[in-house]
Amino acid sequence: MKVSLRKTGPVIALAILIVAVVVGGYMVVHNRAHGSGTAQTPLSLRPPSPSPGVPHPSPSPLDRWMVGKATKTVVAYTKPSASAKVKISLPRLNVHNFPTLVLVHSVKTIDGVPWYDVWLPMPPNGSRGWVKSGSLAFYPTRFKIEVDLSLRKLTVWGAGQVKATFRVGVGGHVDGMYLPTPTGSFYVVQKLRAPDPSGPYGPEALGTSAYQPKLSSWPEGGIVGIHGTNEPYSVGKAITHGCIRLYNKDIVKVCDMVPAGSPIIIHQ
Repeated sequence: MKVSLRKTGPVIALAILIVAVVVGGYMVVHNRAHGSGTAQTPLSLRPPSPSPGVPHPSPSPLDRWMVGKATKTVVAYTKPSASAKVKISLPRLNVHNFPTLVLVHSVKTIDGVPWYDVWLPMPPNGSRGWVKSGSLAFYPTRFKIEVDLSLRKLTVWGAGQVKATFRVGVGGHVDGMYLPTPTGSFYVVQKLRAPDPSGPYGPEALGTSAYQPKLSSWPEGGIVGIHGTNEPYSVGKAITHGCIRLYNKDIVKVCDMVPAGSPIIIHQ
């Protein structure tokens, strides 16, 4: 999506310093987490999970996750070892000049050095890798997004409580192709503001770590976005290319509530 950046959301537990800069005509707001990127005491960690009743593990009482923000180039390995194969090398800022974020799955200490098993913003969906302490600073989030494709409903959770629900459009049959919204565990990679709020993506959007595998030739590899629309009739239907569409007034609310880096669960 050719959209510019928007503010990254509310300050979380004194962990984020919001700094706005203009780059190449685009507005980018950096999500600054306190910390040097050296070894820090991690929060209680676990995979993101949907609400009770969904066929996945239920959330823990803490319902809290840790987001890693790149302080320099982030190298992810296939195993927690610097001699392992490199899975991907991520710059401090992504192509939209937004800080590279990863969502922590778990942490392991080897020879006194923490290694973080993280979800990565790359295909195939669900990709994870190991990042050695030193290139990430951390901040917590207690928010998550749950998308029920069957009900075509998006739920925002905060601290284990439902904060809001919204009707959404999802992937389906488009241009003679079946392009379903992928299911699984993902996270909010970035927050974006569209240059034209009346355009196809509405005023704002969340970039996610999910990809529509049949659209790998698209810009940035077919990233699945959560965004507004200039076709409000499509909300509630399965007619997108895999993205999740909300009414414009609703995407603004979601972007305001959910911090960048927060987990996303998409299920049938």
